[in-house]
Amino acid sequence: MNRRASSEGTGAAGEVRIQPAEMDRLQKAVRVCKLCANEATLIDAHVIPRSFWEIDHAVPPPKMVTNIKGVFPKRIPIGVYDQTILCDRCERGFSDYDSYAAELLLSRCKEYVKVRDDNGKLTGYLHHDCDYRRLKLFVIAVLWRASASSHPFFSRVQLGAFERKAREMLLRRDPGNATTFSVLFSIWDSPVIMDPFVERWDGVRAYRFYLGRFVAYIKVDRRPFPGPFAKAVLSPNGPLHLISRELAASKDFRVAAHVMAANQLQILPAALGARKPWHQGQ
Repeated sequence: MNRRASSEGTGAAGEVRIQPAEMDRLQKAVRVCKLCANEATLIDAHVIPRSFWEIDHAVPPPKMVTNIKGVFPKRIPIGVYDQTILCDRCERGFSDYDSYAAELLLSRCKEYVKVRDDNGKLTGYLHHDCDYRRLKLFVIAVLWRASASSHPFFSRVQLGAFERKAREMLLRRDPGNATTFSVLFSIWDSPVIMDPFVERWDGVRAYRFYLGRFVAYIKVDRRPFPGPFAKAVLSPNGPLHLISRELAASKDFRVAAHVMAANQLQILPAALGARKPWHQGQ
């Protein structure tokens, strides 16, 4: 027996009745996937994988902090998701990269080698067993999803022509060389999630993404990172460098605390919009 959907009235024998509201929801869900460009039912896709919001089940999830006007800090244990980006097939295509990054950064901390300066101060960590391809594709996937997202949390990520390049690399599963979408990582003593934003490293454009206790600085510029920072970027044959930063002493923490206090009073000082990269005096 043939079965068809009916959106109104009493269905005849053999009909599957769908209410108007449900029909409208289904029609809205079937859109064009921004990665494969095919019509498909789009899903709730995370830009930053959920695992980076669930740093430690023994403590509350990190607060989502922003200085975007009208958006107030709140805890979001499942993270930020967007139903306008990906179909299920393309989302599953990112799972290998997302899972690897979560495993490397969140579950294998005991494997990191501490790096100290001449005075014994901890300056960072090294990891010598890093899969460049999967970690780099994770970085590109986060960057592209943020640019393609319509969620207000990612409104300041606008890649322009670089969005197409990132998409093409993801479709080819090509991580590129170390100079294409170069990335630096730093590690903090406490998790926090702030909305990503663009900054300049001696004129070189990069986006800062907060991943719980980690921060990724992703270059979106044809020029290399300046000076010694170019040597610390993720590379095919080198170790993973994690630059140690004490969150409590950083400019970012002061900004986050100020934003949260201001938002409690529903005040958003314009001065909070000016944030310098940590390498410029934080």
